[in-house]
This record gives sequence, C-alpha cells and structure tokens, in this order.
Amino acid sequence: MARNVYTVEAWIVDANGTFNYLEGYPKKFDSQSYEGNVDVARKRAEGEFSTVWGTFCKRDDRMIQVVTMEDAFGNQLDKKSMGNFPEDVPPETT
Repeated sequence: MARNVYTVEAWIVDANGTFNYLEGYPKKFDSQSYEGNVDVARKRAEGEFSTVWGTFCKRDDRMIQVVTMEDAFGNQLDKKSMGNFPEDVPPETT
C-alpha cells in the first residue's frame, strides 16, 4: 500500500484580531507510524480534525476559527470554519 501523510491545521483570529495557530498545530499523521496503514492514518487525522472542530464550537470569543485536513500532495480533504472579520465602521463625523 502507498504511503501518505495527513496534516491537520488549526488556526484562529482572536478577539483582538491577532492570527495564531493553535498550540501544537499543525499535526502530522504519517501512515509509516501506523505500520504502513494509510486508512488508519487518515482515520486518526479525521479524529483530530473532529476534536478540534468540537472545541471550536464551544468557543464564542474568537473572530475566526479554521480547521483543515490535507494529504501529502496538498489536496484539501476537509475544511470547517466559522466567524468573520467585523465590518469596518467609518469614523463618525461631527
């Protein structure tokens, strides 16, 4: 069976507008670490992806939250995001 490496990335834009990767991310899931089993590596990556998304769903204090999963070839296999930058409000004129 062919080797593959799955990457889970998780990042946020906090309440102050600062971009940050979550601590410990990105995380890699290499099929070589699972006795060459690509299916197990992907399942572990999908589990991590789901765990991060579940954590994001419990937070309301961030502008943007994004989690992605890619394979070794850069193909995005899954993505979930929530939030947006606030609209620019023009200054009041007197």
